[in-house]
Amino acid sequence: MSSVSGFVVSYLVNAVWEVVLIAGAGWLVSRLVKRVGAQAEHFVWVSTLGLAIVMPGLPLLRWLLALLYVPHAAGGSSSIVIAAAQDGGLISRNVYTLPEIFVVSLLALYLGAVLYFAVRLAWSLRSAARLLRQARPLLLTTEQEEVWRSCRRAFSVDAARMLESSRIAGPVTLGLREPVLLVPSDFAAECSAQDLLAALAHECAHIKRRDFQKNLFYEIASLLLVFHPVVWMLKSHIAQTREMICDGMATDGPIDSRRYTESLLRLATMVAVGSRAYPSHAIGIFDANILEKRIMMMNLKKPRVSSAMKYGLVIPATVFLLSVAVGGAAMAVVIEPPNSTQTADRAQPYGQVYHLGKDVTAPVVVWSVEPEYPEAARKAKDRFGGTCLIGLVVDSSGMVHDVHVKRSLRPDFDANAVKTVEQYRFKPATRAGKPVAVALNIEINFQKF
Repeated sequence: MSSVSGFVVSYLVNAVWEVVLIAGAGWLVSRLVKRVGAQAEHFVWVSTLGLAIVMPGLPLLRWLLALLYVPHAAGGSSSIVIAAAQDGGLISRNVYTLPEIFVVSLLALYLGAVLYFAVRLAWSLRSAARLLRQARPLLLTTEQEEVWRSCRRAFSVDAARMLESSRIAGPVTLGLREPVLLVPSDFAAECSAQDLLAALAHECAHIKRRDFQKNLFYEIASLLLVFHPVVWMLKSHIAQTREMICDGMATDGPIDSRRYTESLLRLATMVAVGSRAYPSHAIGIFDANILEKRIMMMNLKKPRVSSAMKYGLVIPATVFLLSVAVGGAAMAVVIEPPNSTQTADRAQPYGQVYHLGKDVTAPVVVWSVEPEYPEAARKAKDRFGGTCLIGLVVDSSGMVHDVHVKRSLRPDFDANAVKTVEQYRFKPATRAGKPVAVALNIEINFQKF
């Protein structure tokens, strides 16, 4: 099992519980900032999704950096080693064995799910591109052209184009580089001027916010956690608050809230009786399926929120969300292949390796030598000193094995520390009166006088 595979499985295992923790904190924060408005609530859900994707990987990035720069210092407070369990499964404190066949199966299922949804996303984008290619220019009356022009002007989206397609049931927004508003072939003819204004204002708000591009980014980023049902819930909340933001932008612009809600009801009826469906990942006026909630929110009297109150709610809420996410990352585990020391622990004849505590007594040093200060460092003008942490195994006869650097000082000092510890001899540790092998850490101090 390679380090990359260990990284992926670690991310997967940590995400299972960290995403739930972060989403719970996001839900609490969204309730807190609800009075501030849909924009703040939307920001909370987007931030929650971002933290849910990123935080499970933070301890692993630290582990990889340690692996690159200080090879023997890699790892965190706890780790799970991919190996066959033996003698009850415990190898060392905070290091637990995990059957490799289980990890391989889990990794295969995860990568298969990611591949499936990535292919599905690519296929839907291909379908959307084909839909745009097959769309036709839309002929508008003078009055309808004026409505379209006023909406583009109100939202500063003059580059937007409007086309018609027979393959959709309602207005949708598409396009990565050039924004395009697609409407059904008979939409303009069947709509009143008020309903057309409501639909175009809502879609222009999506274009102004670049929601198609943002939604595509969220979909690609969330492929890492596509297996997690909580991530689907987070994306649903993002879609809901996005629709409420665009409702607010429409009613703050070219149409008032009363006429807008009336038009929404009529437009919903038109879309519901249509037999055609939205293309995947297009942004439409009824995306989130929360029409009743949207109408209720628009009919509620919006409370006045001062800047002091807004920041007084948003800043502590943001700090709380980040604190929960960082706290979860601090408790994450790292799954890694067994290193050479752990492999040697299982291969050497001294059997199971214990750790001090409970019924295991400490070994006693019966022979030691002083560490030799490196000659090159002794001749240097600048004073240099410090401690090097050495890990080792003392077998049941008191002999030293598997000496390695756990906290590096400098390569030349590390080499002398290892050489020093290799000469140590011990009276062996005991468990229930019988000699046993134990793992130890020894600090070797180098001080230049």
